[in-house]
Amino acid sequence: MKKSDYHHQALVVKNSRLCSDHYLLTLEDEALARRSLPGQFVNLQIKGREELLLRRPFSVAMTSPERSLFEIVYQVVGKGTRAMVDLRPGDRVDLLGPLGTGFHLPERAMNCLLVGGGCGVAPLWGLAADLSRANHKITALLGFRSTDKVFGEDVFRKYCAKTTVTTDDGSYGLKGFVSDHLKPILKQEVDKAYICGPAPMLQAVIPMIRESNIAGEVSLEERMGCGYGVCLSCVATMMKNGVIEKQRVCTDGPVFNVEEVVLDETGP
Repeated sequence: MKKSDYHHQALVVKNSRLCSDHYLLTLEDEALARRSLPGQFVNLQIKGREELLLRRPFSVAMTSPERSLFEIVYQVVGKGTRAMVDLRPGDRVDLLGPLGTGFHLPERAMNCLLVGGGCGVAPLWGLAADLSRANHKITALLGFRSTDKVFGEDVFRKYCAKTTVTTDDGSYGLKGFVSDHLKPILKQEVDKAYICGPAPMLQAVIPMIRESNIAGEVSLEERMGCGYGVCLSCVATMMKNGVIEKQRVCTDGPVFNVEEVVLDETGP
């Protein structure tokens, strides 16, 4: 595809609050809704904030191709995302996408485990929908800091996922991190795991998946500049066939084989 095929002026349909600091932005764009896969992302330009030169990357949360709808979830953390709260139905959003590689569905029916933390829960929504339609069994383990930051549990239950929610302070669901409650699940039959969340969660969860000899994929969260592999600001270390490689999260990922991700003290 030509680069121009990735440039969109999507229509804002809805901009709703999910929890204390996360919002769901629903956009209308026929091509994006049809072509985007779970695990891919879009690079969004902040409207009315020309001083913010870099676009902001957001994972694909859910698509409804039959309605030409496309959803992203964003957390309000800085100037760019604070400005996004002001988006209203009828506004247009300038974005590039879909970018990157998405999750891969198993070719035969499997028991699939989805592990998400914080904003990393949203990219697993569309994956849960696709897995459900393909008759895979789904177990979801979701982690949040506290009850006021919990969102999306209903989406996984909608797709018949056996869902467990944890909070760091125990204010909702089970107390502790997802890694504190992962072992009992791994003792059950799990054929493939999909993981998305902050670096500390990945540091704890990935070794547990590997030790259980479970195949898996992980979506890495990295700061991105261009979003299409030119600026090299989002490189991650991978081990491929015994050789250390630097790969670009925006183009080679953001989804990688869980066995290939090199962990260090600061994260993947």
